[in-house]
Amino acid sequence: MKRRISMHAANKFLTLPNLISFARICFIPPFVICLIQVQHHNFYRYIALGVLLIIGLSDVLDGYLARKRGEITTFGKYLDPVADKLLLLIACFLLSSDKLWSGPRFPVWVLAVIVSREMLFSFGMLAVFITIKRKIKWQPNKLGKLTTFMQIMAVIAVLLGNHFSLNTFAILWCVVAFVTLLSAINYTYLGVRQL
Repeated sequence: MKRRISMHAANKFLTLPNLISFARICFIPPFVICLIQVQHHNFYRYIALGVLLIIGLSDVLDGYLARKRGEITTFGKYLDPVADKLLLLIACFLLSSDKLWSGPRFPVWVLAVIVSREMLFSFGMLAVFITIKRKIKWQPNKLGKLTTFMQIMAVIAVLLGNHFSLNTFAILWCVVAFVTLLSAINYTYLGVRQL
């Protein structure tokens, strides 16, 4: 009986949606390689965009399959956003580097806002768990999903930067920073309410 239970628990990690989420993480290194190669060959810009679109479609697919197949797992709830955050943070760091990216670049101040939000969220949850030995229930809400969407749109805009004006970028950076800050405040409020 115990063997069956443990096997059942282990299988929860190996659901199709979770495997797709893990595959999404595996696509990050090819994406990084393409970004680094853009300074040598501009067509890698569009290959990177293609890889990014594949990652984005897999994100939609794993969520759909998890709901359709009734395979929403605790592991998947953590793996999915981790995959998104890894991609976004790595992409933003690389696209803000004047040594690796020819331009237009991701502004450092926007990168600072995004990183600060993630640090506030991660360290906030860790601090609560250490001090009062209690987990905060966290579920991505519409504002959080909008933030992720806007950040991905910003990455795509930088990849296609030679097709956009400076004014368009200025508006985009302000919107991304505002939504990111708003999301940080919202998650902080929701977390404090659970204390």
